[in-house]
Amino acid sequence: MSKAYGLAGLRIGWLACKDRATLVRFEHYKHFLSICNSAPSEVLARIALRARQKILDRNRRVIRDNLAVLDRFFADYEDFFDWREPDGGCVAFIRYKGVEGVEEFTRRLVEESGVLFLPSSIYRSELGPVPENCLRVGIGRSHVPKGLMALRNWFARKHQTNLGQIG
Repeated sequence: MSKAYGLAGLRIGWLACKDRATLVRFEHYKHFLSICNSAPSEVLARIALRARQKILDRNRRVIRDNLAVLDRFFADYEDFFDWREPDGGCVAFIRYKGVEGVEEFTRRLVEESGVLFLPSSIYRSELGPVPENCLRVGIGRSHVPKGLMALRNWFARKHQTNLGQIG
């Protein structure tokens, strides 16, 4: 429900599997974490599933429109970012090329402009490698153009006043 439907706050998920032993193992693990899902979340998820086509069409349109805006933005700032559209879905990882590194960039950006990117270090895992110097950005919300405008304005202020080293 979180990505395709844009309903991450519901925290609802279903598992389909032909291997009964795996299903039992997951069921026991779920009971360890919680006995059941939130009833209001389940009701809202069912409502969303009934309106599936309308919700998915809207979300696909928002993502398509945001990709066009992101393509233009990153073409203008290719000295700072390596951008590649995601193969699918509503999340993109963008490599940041600035000399101060992604951690300092994201810290300054949120403090000085209110624009939040999550650095790849947030996603470190013992299960496998995570790319360094990447930003995670959700592209499934309608406020992406507004965020990019705030980012453009931040870059313009930094270049205009020559404060700090960016890139």
